[in-house]
Amino acid sequence: MTARTEDATDRWPLVDREAPLAEIDALAARGRGVLLTGLPGTGRTRLLREALHRSGRSAAVADHETLPTLPEPSAPAAGPPPLLAVDDAHRLPPAPAQRLAALVRQGRILLLATALRGAPLPAPIAELRREELLGSVATTPFDLAGTTRALRARLGSQVATDTAARLWELTGGNPLLLAELVEASIADGTLRPAQGLWQWQRSPTGRRPAGRVRQAVERLSGPLDAAERELIALLALGGPLSEELPLIAELAEAADRLLRRGVVAAEPAVRGRRLRLSRPLSGHVILTELPPRQACALRVRLADALDQAGGARQEKAAVLLSVALRVDAGQTPSAARLRTAAEVALRRCDFAAAERFARLALDDAPNAAPGADAASALLLGRALSGQGRGTEAEAALAAADRHSGDVLAARVRNLAWTMRRVEAAAALAERVPDRSGRLLRATVGLLRDRMGDVAGSGETAPREASGSWAARSCAPIAAFARVETEGSAAASALLERCRQVENRTEHDRIMYAAVGAYIAVEAGDDPGLRHHLDRLRRTAAPYDQRVRVWGEAVEARAHRAGCRLPEAVALLRRAAAAPEGQDWFTTRPWLLAQLAGALAESGQHTEAVRTLIEVRVAVRRTPRYPLAEDHIALEEARVLGRSGDVPGALRRAEEVARRSAAAGRKATALAALHLLARLGRAAAAAELLDALGVAVRCPVGELRALHVRALAARDAAHLDDLADRFARLGRFPLAAECASQAHRLSRDAGRHRAARASLAACRGHLAATVGTELPGWAVSSGPSAPARRLPLTAREHQTASLAASGLDNLEIARRLSVSVRTVENHLYRAYGKLGITSRAELGGHVEARTGLAQPLAG
Repeated sequence: MTARTEDATDRWPLVDREAPLAEIDALAARGRGVLLTGLPGTGRTRLLREALHRSGRSAAVADHETLPTLPEPSAPAAGPPPLLAVDDAHRLPPAPAQRLAALVRQGRILLLATALRGAPLPAPIAELRREELLGSVATTPFDLAGTTRALRARLGSQVATDTAARLWELTGGNPLLLAELVEASIADGTLRPAQGLWQWQRSPTGRRPAGRVRQAVERLSGPLDAAERELIALLALGGPLSEELPLIAELAEAADRLLRRGVVAAEPAVRGRRLRLSRPLSGHVILTELPPRQACALRVRLADALDQAGGARQEKAAVLLSVALRVDAGQTPSAARLRTAAEVALRRCDFAAAERFARLALDDAPNAAPGADAASALLLGRALSGQGRGTEAEAALAAADRHSGDVLAARVRNLAWTMRRVEAAAALAERVPDRSGRLLRATVGLLRDRMGDVAGSGETAPREASGSWAARSCAPIAAFARVETEGSAAASALLERCRQVENRTEHDRIMYAAVGAYIAVEAGDDPGLRHHLDRLRRTAAPYDQRVRVWGEAVEARAHRAGCRLPEAVALLRRAAAAPEGQDWFTTRPWLLAQLAGALAESGQHTEAVRTLIEVRVAVRRTPRYPLAEDHIALEEARVLGRSGDVPGALRRAEEVARRSAAAGRKATALAALHLLARLGRAAAAAELLDALGVAVRCPVGELRALHVRALAARDAAHLDDLADRFARLGRFPLAAECASQAHRLSRDAGRHRAARASLAACRGHLAATVGTELPGWAVSSGPSAPARRLPLTAREHQTASLAASGLDNLEIARRLSVSVRTVENHLYRAYGKLGITSRAELGGHVEARTGLAQPLAG
């Protein structure tokens, strides 16, 4: 290969590329060559070099310029043919390509080549692919999880979830653009560690990108003509945009070219398709290069096009975009449109934009209709509160109608969530008219840990006449609390009695659907869950950020319960990265804690523990919410237990059980006692279960209580039965645990036939899960640990030996040319097979089992 200019990716550890490297290894093992294809910046050349390094074989390297100068390989001898690596094979002239193909067919070389995705290949190379002498392997951009792992590998510590999401969104996960943007941001100080986390202190938009970032964008986009630049600029200003919008339709040919080159992507819409930038940072670069007058004109043209397409019934999201474009272009829309834009911005949790539009609307107060200035002041107060500026929000709300129910409600929320003055919020909520006051009092009641009062707040709905609307509106939050105090059965019954909300507000219907989905997860009711999630998506506006997060949080709970862990982790990453906006259904630390739990369940223990650091930082910025705090502590216990710190997990689980039971939150207390029993303290958990009076009417909750008692009684037959019952509810991980525990008890008692049946059932339940294994405590805890364990594979043994020698996971990953995540997974499996729970125990076990330091058979 000819020398090339080093880019930032050359200095980054190679991560998240195990899958394509495994494909290359598999093809080479079968004597087939490899063609690595991908878009610019996705690391084709880097992956080619890594494959050569891993092969351990001598190889010649070339590209389209140097290939003709290579000597002719000798006739094939015994053993595998030599490797020849060719970069940019799509640029080969005909004669060298023909020579290369002949050498492959004669078996004189094994070809590893790269090519640009979508570029036409020389005919001889294309023929090799058709003859299956050359297998294809694709290099792709990082997904959000891969971006997070790449950032952590480069920065050496945890990256804030919202920072990782923003970097991924801007770069489209392109490794080259990601690396250049990160290096530039470190250099200018916008990306730096704070409170134990790498955080982006401010967005790069609005300022000219660094030179190397611009060069990377130009390299990825290729030469652009005027039409292509205009389309990229329009999508940067307003994307995604419909292909049918006249301004976009005029650029259809440019769109086709950019789609083929991967600069633009298409996504389905209600009508036709919408176009968006694959890498939004590319659009930002193009915009900053436009002369100011041209940029303003483009904004106005797009705003005009949106207004003409929407007409009198323009969608609110389009109003927001049109208003933003006109304001950026120096125009001042009407106060009414500014208020509409501020309302949509609030629902998108874009509080800075909402503040901007609300202030502009207030500036128009002398010309506004009566009451309009109060409406603008209310919007301003809500926008300031959303940014954590509680005192300013109070001042803005004071300028609105003090006696308005909406203003009082905004003040209650500001006092409770932003200023953390919960008792003052409770006192003010008593003054709010019953139309919304009951709901506010219930919300504040959750913060005050008055779970019983909140659970009873929906009881009067069937009997009240004048207050039935208010009681019915309060039913979802009352049902949410009743899950804790009585169980899903009572909660579902209350919600069903008050389900006629079709003619009520959108907010009522949203709460009903979200809480209904939450109850369905607790009850193990998958059809009910799908029904309520579908209803939630159909009810809420697509730009409503909070509702999107609610839906993702509930769906992730369901995925975790059924052990669909990759889906759960992806949803929780997205939900936890959303702009902060606290509420009683989800808080950011609660979402982050659930992400940590899901990561631990999927074997990513190091990232799970590091995510707990981010949880603690986020907790400092939120008011006390006892229900959320105990759920966070319970997730921490799960992470600690799966990471090997069983004593720490036991302490937290028992603390949560006692605290939750004292507050009447029986469902959380039961979940904590269940974890306590599974971690090895079943007798103590059963005693607490009786002493605390923890009992709930819920299919899953009842099985948890029975599981605790079966473990305490060491009843193998009962555990076998519980495994079947958990499986029927789709709780396959718990079913596998029960069967494993039954196997151990039966084997220790000499009931070998029963033990074999339990072991087979355990394997069957595990087969129904995705990406999980039994936690260490399920196979190794207690005095009856298995006498014979599964042998370590060669790679597990190698990883464990390196860890026992004192190397950390990053050093092991570099030594073995794998990712840190792969090292974590190998160690996790080794812990389970060796019957240990921590790194400190590895040394003796690995040495004792290796004899002459030979890997155990696998």
